[in-house]
Amino acid sequence: MDTLSQWCAVDFASLRMVDWDGEFTVFQPAAGKTHFLNEMGLQVLILLDQSPATLERLCQLLAEHFSLLLDESFMQQIQQTLHRFEALGLVAYVNFSQ
Repeated sequence: MDTLSQWCAVDFASLRMVDWDGEFTVFQPAAGKTHFLNEMGLQVLILLDQSPATLERLCQLLAEHFSLLLDESFMQQIQQTLHRFEALGLVAYVNFSQ
């Protein structure tokens, strides 16, 4: 496993969030866009803002937080979410060895 390449949140502090009973409206000023996230999506951003993480570590933290089974299907779902978030500019995949 490449522990030098990890996911991290991008400009998390600038996001404006409103909680709508477990669903979240997230305004991203840099892009001028609003995103709608569930609790897990928001937790992904919070965890990656606190500390960059590999996919494996992030999935482990999410499975513990939500009391879910950490299996291949769960990891694939989180990986898809990370790629969507990357396309939106909410997260980035970076190599910390540089």
